[in-house]
Amino acid sequence: MTPATTRAAAGARGITAVLATLLAVSGCQSVTAAPPGSTVPPTVSTPPTGSTPPTVSTLRQTLRSTALPRAPYIAMVDMVAAQPAKVWVEVDLVKAWETGPQRYADVLNIAVKLASRPGVVGLKIADELGYHDGLNTPERAREFLAQASSDIRSRLPRAKILVDMVVPQLGCLAWASEQAARLYCANAAGNTSPAATIDAVDTYLAAKTFDVLDLSAGLLDAGTYRTWGTTGDQAMTAIWKEVVRRGWGVLVTLQARKALAHPGSYQNSPAQAEADLRTFVDIPLANGAQAVDIWAWRQQYQGSMYRLYNPGLQVNPLIAGLALRREAGVHLFTHMSPSSVEVNMSTDVSAATAIFGNIFVAAGAGS
Repeated sequence: MTPATTRAAAGARGITAVLATLLAVSGCQSVTAAPPGSTVPPTVSTPPTGSTPPTVSTLRQTLRSTALPRAPYIAMVDMVAAQPAKVWVEVDLVKAWETGPQRYADVLNIAVKLASRPGVVGLKIADELGYHDGLNTPERAREFLAQASSDIRSRLPRAKILVDMVVPQLGCLAWASEQAARLYCANAAGNTSPAATIDAVDTYLAAKTFDVLDLSAGLLDAGTYRTWGTTGDQAMTAIWKEVVRRGWGVLVTLQARKALAHPGSYQNSPAQAEADLRTFVDIPLANGAQAVDIWAWRQQYQGSMYRLYNPGLQVNPLIAGLALRREAGVHLFTHMSPSSVEVNMSTDVSAATAIFGNIFVAAGAGS
Protein backbone atom coordinates (compact mmCIF):
# COMPACT_ATOMS: atom_id res chain seq x y z
CA MET A 1 0.00 0.00 0.00
CA THR A 2 1.50 3.34 -0.98
CA PRO A 3 1.11 6.47 1.16
CA ALA A 4 -1.45 8.95 -0.14
CA THR A 5 0.87 12.00 0.26
CA THR A 6 3.32 13.32 -2.35
CA ARG A 7 6.27 15.72 -2.15
CA ALA A 8 5.31 19.37 -2.48
CA ALA A 9 7.24 21.08 -5.25
CA ALA A 10 9.97 23.57 -4.38
CA GLY A 11 8.51 27.01 -3.94
CA ALA A 12 5.07 25.70 -2.95
CA ARG A 13 5.51 26.37 0.76
CA GLY A 14 2.95 29.15 0.70
CA ILE A 15 0.32 26.81 -0.73
CA THR A 16 1.33 24.19 1.84
CA ALA A 17 0.76 26.64 4.68
CA VAL A 18 -2.66 27.65 3.35
CA LEU A 19 -3.74 24.05 2.91
CA ALA A 20 -2.46 23.15 6.35
CA THR A 21 -4.59 25.91 7.86
CA LEU A 22 -7.68 24.88 5.93
CA LEU A 23 -7.25 21.24 6.81
CA ALA A 24 -6.70 22.01 10.48
CA VAL A 25 -9.88 24.08 10.59
CA SER A 26 -11.85 21.30 8.86
CA GLY A 27 -10.53 18.59 11.17
CA CYS A 28 -9.07 16.60 8.25
CA GLN A 29 -5.35 15.97 8.23
CA SER A 30 -3.32 15.59 5.05
CA VAL A 31 -0.07 17.35 5.86
CA THR A 32 2.65 14.78 6.56
CA ALA A 33 5.61 15.59 8.77
CA ALA A 34 9.10 14.78 7.50
CA PRO A 35 10.89 11.87 9.19
CA PRO A 36 12.64 12.72 12.46
CA GLY A 37 15.96 14.39 11.76
CA SER A 38 15.12 15.10 8.12
CA THR A 39 15.76 18.49 6.57
CA VAL A 40 13.02 18.00 3.98
CA PRO A 41 10.00 20.26 4.62
CA PRO A 42 6.61 18.75 5.48
CA THR A 43 4.68 17.27 2.56
CA VAL A 44 1.11 17.80 1.56
CA SER A 45 -1.35 16.13 -0.79
CA THR A 46 -1.61 18.63 -3.67
CA PRO A 47 -4.51 18.91 -6.12
CA PRO A 48 -3.99 17.87 -9.76
CA THR A 49 -2.52 20.47 -12.10
CA GLY A 50 -5.12 23.05 -13.02
CA SER A 51 -7.52 22.12 -10.23
CA THR A 52 -8.72 24.37 -7.45
CA PRO A 53 -7.24 23.78 -3.98
CA PRO A 54 -9.82 22.54 -1.45
CA THR A 55 -11.63 25.11 0.67
CA VAL A 56 -12.90 24.82 4.21
CA SER A 57 -16.48 24.40 2.92
CA THR A 58 -15.59 21.62 0.46
CA LEU A 59 -13.57 19.77 3.09
CA ARG A 60 -16.46 19.99 5.54
CA GLN A 61 -18.83 18.76 2.84
CA THR A 62 -16.50 15.80 2.25
CA LEU A 63 -16.86 14.81 5.88
CA ARG A 64 -20.66 14.82 5.48
CA SER A 65 -20.57 11.86 3.12
CA THR A 66 -23.86 10.24 2.10
CA ALA A 67 -22.30 6.90 1.13
CA LEU A 68 -24.36 4.05 2.57
CA PRO A 69 -23.86 0.31 3.17
CA ARG A 70 -25.18 -2.12 0.57
CA ALA A 71 -28.12 -4.43 1.18
CA PRO A 72 -26.23 -7.78 1.38
CA TYR A 73 -23.95 -6.44 4.11
CA ILE A 74 -26.89 -5.07 6.08
CA ALA A 75 -28.59 -8.43 5.73
CA MET A 76 -25.57 -10.34 7.03
CA VAL A 77 -25.16 -8.02 10.01
CA ASP A 78 -28.82 -8.48 10.92
CA MET A 79 -28.67 -12.23 10.37
CA VAL A 80 -25.62 -12.69 12.60
CA ALA A 81 -27.12 -10.47 15.31
CA ALA A 82 -30.30 -12.55 15.28
CA GLN A 83 -28.50 -15.82 16.12
CA PRO A 84 -27.55 -14.24 18.55
CA ALA A 85 -23.88 -13.45 18.17
CA LYS A 86 -21.89 -10.27 18.58
CA VAL A 87 -21.22 -8.37 15.36
CA TRP A 88 -18.16 -6.29 14.56
CA VAL A 89 -18.04 -4.26 11.37
CA GLU A 90 -14.70 -4.78 9.63
CA VAL A 91 -13.30 -2.05 7.40
CA ASP A 92 -9.88 -1.05 6.05
CA LEU A 93 -10.03 2.51 7.28
CA VAL A 94 -6.25 2.91 6.99
CA LYS A 95 -6.31 2.50 3.23
CA ALA A 96 -9.22 4.89 2.90
CA TRP A 97 -7.50 7.46 5.12
CA GLU A 98 -4.34 7.32 3.05
CA THR A 99 -6.28 7.66 -0.20
CA GLY A 100 -7.70 11.03 0.78
CA PRO A 101 -10.47 12.91 2.65
CA GLN A 102 -13.31 12.00 0.27
CA ARG A 103 -12.56 8.29 0.27
CA TYR A 104 -12.02 8.28 4.03
CA ALA A 105 -15.33 10.06 4.62
CA ASP A 106 -17.23 7.66 2.35
CA VAL A 107 -15.77 4.50 3.90
CA LEU A 108 -16.19 5.88 7.40
CA ASN A 109 -19.85 6.71 6.75
CA ILE A 110 -20.58 3.23 5.36
CA ALA A 111 -18.92 1.59 8.37
CA VAL A 112 -20.59 3.85 10.93
CA LYS A 113 -24.05 3.38 9.40
CA LEU A 114 -23.58 -0.39 9.41
CA ALA A 115 -22.25 -0.33 12.97
CA SER A 116 -25.31 1.63 14.08
CA ARG A 117 -27.54 -1.41 13.58
CA PRO A 118 -28.78 -3.50 16.54
CA GLY A 119 -26.38 -6.19 17.67
CA VAL A 120 -23.20 -4.47 16.49
CA VAL A 121 -20.74 -3.91 19.34
CA GLY A 122 -17.85 -2.29 17.52
CA LEU A 123 -15.67 -1.69 14.49
CA LYS A 124 -12.37 -3.22 13.41
CA ILE A 125 -10.63 -0.35 11.64
CA ALA A 126 -7.14 -1.63 10.83
CA ASP A 127 -5.64 -4.87 9.61
CA GLU A 128 -2.04 -5.40 10.80
CA LEU A 129 -1.63 -1.76 11.74
CA GLY A 130 1.82 -0.41 10.91
CA TYR A 131 2.94 -3.60 9.15
CA HIS A 132 3.36 -2.94 5.41
CA ASP A 133 0.15 -0.91 5.34
CA GLY A 134 1.64 2.47 4.44
CA LEU A 135 1.78 3.75 8.03
CA ASN A 136 5.55 3.71 8.02
CA THR A 137 6.25 5.52 11.27
CA PRO A 138 4.75 5.40 14.75
CA GLU A 139 3.89 9.09 14.40
CA ARG A 140 1.86 8.41 11.27
CA ALA A 141 0.06 5.49 12.91
CA ARG A 142 -0.78 7.60 15.98
CA GLU A 143 -2.11 10.35 13.69
CA PHE A 144 -4.43 7.87 11.98
CA LEU A 145 -5.61 6.36 15.25
CA ALA A 146 -6.30 9.77 16.77
CA GLN A 147 -8.44 10.93 13.85
CA ALA A 148 -10.29 7.64 13.37
CA SER A 149 -10.99 7.37 17.08
CA SER A 150 -12.29 10.91 17.29
CA ASP A 151 -14.49 10.55 14.21
CA ILE A 152 -16.01 7.23 15.31
CA ARG A 153 -16.52 8.11 18.96
CA SER A 154 -18.21 11.39 18.07
CA ARG A 155 -20.85 9.42 16.13
CA LEU A 156 -20.93 6.08 17.98
CA PRO A 157 -19.80 6.82 21.52
CA ARG A 158 -20.66 3.35 22.84
CA ALA A 159 -19.07 1.36 20.03
CA LYS A 160 -15.76 -0.37 20.71
CA ILE A 161 -12.83 0.21 18.35
CA LEU A 162 -10.65 -2.78 17.52
CA VAL A 163 -7.26 -2.87 15.83
CA ASP A 164 -5.29 -5.92 14.86
CA MET A 165 -1.51 -6.04 14.74
CA VAL A 166 1.36 -8.34 14.02
CA VAL A 167 4.41 -7.39 16.10
CA PRO A 168 7.42 -9.22 14.58
CA GLN A 169 9.77 -8.22 17.39
CA LEU A 170 7.77 -10.32 19.84
CA GLY A 171 8.79 -13.51 18.07
CA CYS A 172 12.48 -12.59 18.45
CA LEU A 173 12.30 -12.99 22.27
CA ALA A 174 15.07 -10.40 22.62
CA TRP A 175 13.82 -9.20 26.03
CA ALA A 176 14.35 -12.71 27.45
CA SER A 177 17.94 -13.16 26.34
CA GLU A 178 20.79 -11.09 24.93
CA GLN A 179 21.77 -13.76 22.44
CA ALA A 180 23.23 -12.02 19.39
CA ALA A 181 20.79 -13.80 17.08
CA ARG A 182 17.77 -12.61 19.05
CA LEU A 183 19.02 -9.04 19.21
CA TYR A 184 19.75 -9.06 15.48
CA CYS A 185 16.25 -10.41 14.83
CA ALA A 186 14.64 -7.67 16.92
CA ASN A 187 16.70 -4.89 15.32
CA ALA A 188 15.94 -6.15 11.82
CA ALA A 189 12.22 -6.35 12.59
CA GLY A 190 12.28 -2.82 13.98
CA ASN A 191 14.06 -1.47 10.92
CA THR A 192 11.64 -3.21 8.56
CA SER A 193 8.45 -2.31 10.42
CA PRO A 194 9.13 0.69 12.69
CA ALA A 195 5.41 1.33 13.21
CA ALA A 196 4.88 -2.24 14.46
CA THR A 197 7.54 -2.46 17.15
CA ILE A 198 6.96 -3.33 20.77
CA ASP A 199 7.74 0.23 21.83
CA ALA A 200 5.38 1.64 19.20
CA VAL A 201 2.54 -0.51 20.52
CA ASP A 202 3.24 0.83 24.02
CA THR A 203 2.56 4.36 22.72
CA TYR A 204 -0.61 3.39 20.83
CA LEU A 205 -2.12 1.76 23.89
CA ALA A 206 -1.14 4.63 26.17
CA ALA A 207 -3.05 7.05 23.90
CA LYS A 208 -6.28 5.07 24.48
CA THR A 209 -7.53 5.59 20.94
CA PHE A 210 -8.89 2.03 20.67
CA ASP A 211 -10.41 -0.52 23.01
CA VAL A 212 -9.42 -3.97 21.75
CA LEU A 213 -6.13 -5.29 20.34
CA ASP A 214 -6.05 -8.50 18.33
CA LEU A 215 -2.41 -9.52 18.58
CA SER A 216 -0.38 -11.79 16.33
CA ALA A 217 2.73 -12.93 18.19
CA GLY A 218 4.98 -13.04 15.13
CA LEU A 219 6.24 -16.55 15.87
CA LEU A 220 9.30 -17.70 13.92
CA ASP A 221 9.81 -21.16 12.45
CA ALA A 222 10.48 -24.18 14.68
CA GLY A 223 14.04 -24.57 13.36
CA THR A 224 15.02 -21.07 14.47
CA TYR A 225 13.69 -21.70 17.95
CA ARG A 226 15.58 -24.99 18.17
CA THR A 227 18.86 -23.17 17.52
CA TRP A 228 17.93 -20.76 20.31
CA GLY A 229 17.29 -23.61 22.72
CA THR A 230 13.52 -23.26 22.89
CA THR A 231 10.31 -24.32 21.10
CA GLY A 232 7.40 -22.58 19.42
CA ASP A 233 5.08 -23.32 22.32
CA GLN A 234 7.62 -22.05 24.85
CA ALA A 235 8.11 -18.93 22.72
CA MET A 236 4.36 -18.32 22.57
CA THR A 237 4.09 -18.64 26.33
CA ALA A 238 7.00 -16.23 26.84
CA ILE A 239 5.47 -13.72 24.42
CA TRP A 240 2.12 -13.62 26.18
CA LYS A 241 3.72 -13.39 29.59
CA GLU A 242 5.73 -10.41 28.32
CA VAL A 243 2.76 -8.50 26.91
CA VAL A 244 0.89 -9.04 30.17
CA ARG A 245 3.95 -7.84 32.11
CA ARG A 246 3.99 -4.69 29.95
CA GLY A 247 0.40 -3.96 30.99
CA TRP A 248 -1.17 -4.21 27.56
CA GLY A 249 -4.09 -6.16 28.93
CA VAL A 250 -4.84 -3.35 31.39
CA LEU A 251 -5.00 -0.65 28.71
CA VAL A 252 -7.09 -2.62 26.21
CA THR A 253 -8.92 -5.92 25.91
CA LEU A 254 -6.18 -8.20 24.64
CA GLN A 255 -6.97 -10.95 22.16
CA ALA A 256 -4.90 -13.36 20.07
CA ARG A 257 -5.22 -13.76 16.32
CA LYS A 258 -4.11 -16.42 13.86
CA ALA A 259 -4.83 -17.34 10.25
CA LEU A 260 -5.81 -21.03 10.35
CA ALA A 261 -7.91 -21.15 7.18
CA HIS A 262 -6.62 -23.49 4.48
CA PRO A 263 -7.03 -23.72 0.68
CA GLY A 264 -9.34 -26.48 -0.49
CA SER A 265 -9.78 -29.35 1.96
CA TYR A 266 -7.83 -29.55 5.19
CA GLN A 267 -4.71 -31.63 4.55
CA ASN A 268 -3.19 -31.98 8.02
CA SER A 269 -3.69 -34.78 10.53
CA PRO A 270 -5.85 -34.53 13.66
CA ALA A 271 -2.62 -34.44 15.67
CA GLN A 272 -1.35 -31.44 13.71
CA ALA A 273 -4.69 -29.66 14.09
CA GLU A 274 -4.50 -30.14 17.86
CA ALA A 275 -0.89 -28.93 17.93
CA ASP A 276 -1.83 -25.75 16.04
CA LEU A 277 -4.83 -25.12 18.28
CA ARG A 278 -2.69 -25.61 21.38
CA THR A 279 -0.09 -23.11 20.14
CA PHE A 280 -2.39 -20.43 18.77
CA VAL A 281 -5.53 -20.79 20.91
CA ASP A 282 -4.86 -22.61 24.18
CA ILE A 283 -1.54 -21.00 25.14
CA PRO A 284 -2.63 -17.37 24.56
CA LEU A 285 -5.88 -17.99 26.46
CA ALA A 286 -3.95 -19.49 29.38
CA ASN A 287 -1.63 -16.48 29.50
CA GLY A 288 -3.77 -13.37 29.27
CA ALA A 289 -5.74 -13.40 25.99
CA GLN A 290 -9.49 -12.89 26.43
CA ALA A 291 -10.45 -14.39 23.05
CA VAL A 292 -8.91 -15.66 19.82
CA ASP A 293 -9.57 -14.30 16.34
CA ILE A 294 -9.36 -17.03 13.67
CA TRP A 295 -9.03 -15.90 10.05
CA ALA A 296 -11.24 -16.59 8.09
CA TRP A 297 -14.58 -18.25 7.45
CA ARG A 298 -14.16 -18.24 3.66
CA GLN A 299 -12.02 -15.82 1.71
CA GLN A 300 -10.15 -15.59 -1.58
CA TYR A 301 -6.43 -15.18 -0.96
CA GLN A 302 -3.50 -15.38 -3.38
CA GLY A 303 -5.50 -17.14 -6.04
CA SER A 304 -7.07 -19.79 -3.78
CA MET A 305 -10.19 -19.99 -1.69
CA TYR A 306 -9.28 -20.31 1.99
CA ARG A 307 -11.80 -21.70 4.47
CA LEU A 308 -12.11 -23.30 7.91
CA TYR A 309 -14.54 -26.09 7.02
CA ASN A 310 -13.87 -28.30 4.03
CA PRO A 311 -15.87 -27.36 0.88
CA GLY A 312 -19.61 -27.61 1.36
CA LEU A 313 -19.31 -27.18 5.16
CA GLN A 314 -17.83 -30.64 5.60
CA VAL A 315 -16.20 -31.17 9.01
CA ASN A 316 -12.42 -31.54 9.36
CA PRO A 317 -10.12 -31.92 12.40
CA LEU A 318 -9.46 -28.19 12.63
CA ILE A 319 -13.08 -27.07 12.75
CA ALA A 320 -13.91 -29.97 15.08
CA GLY A 321 -11.21 -28.79 17.48
CA LEU A 322 -12.54 -25.24 17.38
CA ALA A 323 -16.08 -26.52 18.07
CA LEU A 324 -14.86 -28.40 21.14
CA ARG A 325 -13.25 -25.24 22.47
CA ARG A 326 -16.44 -23.26 21.93
CA GLU A 327 -18.34 -25.91 23.92
CA ALA A 328 -15.78 -25.44 26.70
CA GLY A 329 -16.56 -21.72 26.85
CA VAL A 330 -13.74 -20.28 24.72
CA HIS A 331 -14.52 -16.95 23.04
CA LEU A 332 -13.74 -17.15 19.33
CA PHE A 333 -13.96 -14.65 16.47
CA THR A 334 -13.95 -15.17 12.71
CA HIS A 335 -14.41 -13.07 9.57
CA MET A 336 -17.35 -13.28 7.14
CA SER A 337 -18.61 -11.51 4.04
CA PRO A 338 -21.85 -11.98 2.10
CA SER A 339 -19.73 -12.02 -1.06
CA SER A 340 -18.10 -15.33 -0.04
CA VAL A 341 -20.24 -18.05 1.49
CA GLU A 342 -19.92 -21.82 1.31
CA VAL A 343 -23.60 -22.78 0.82
CA ASN A 344 -25.78 -19.69 1.27
CA MET A 345 -25.85 -16.80 3.69
CA SER A 346 -28.37 -18.30 6.11
CA THR A 347 -26.68 -21.71 6.26
CA ASP A 348 -23.21 -20.25 6.61
CA VAL A 349 -24.21 -17.80 9.33
CA SER A 350 -25.88 -20.56 11.33
CA ALA A 351 -22.80 -22.79 11.02
CA ALA A 352 -20.38 -19.99 11.87
CA THR A 353 -22.23 -18.69 14.91
CA ALA A 354 -22.46 -22.21 16.33
CA ILE A 355 -18.67 -22.01 16.85
CA PHE A 356 -17.82 -18.31 16.78
CA GLY A 357 -19.62 -16.04 19.21
CA ASN A 358 -18.17 -12.92 17.58
CA ILE A 359 -18.26 -12.30 13.83
CA PHE A 360 -16.41 -9.64 11.89
CA VAL A 361 -18.71 -8.73 9.01
CA ALA A 362 -17.08 -6.92 6.11
CA ALA A 363 -18.40 -3.40 5.59
CA GLY A 364 -18.47 -3.91 1.82
CA ALA A 365 -16.90 -0.52 1.22
CA GLY A 366 -14.71 -1.76 -1.65
CA SER A 367 -10.99 -1.45 -2.09
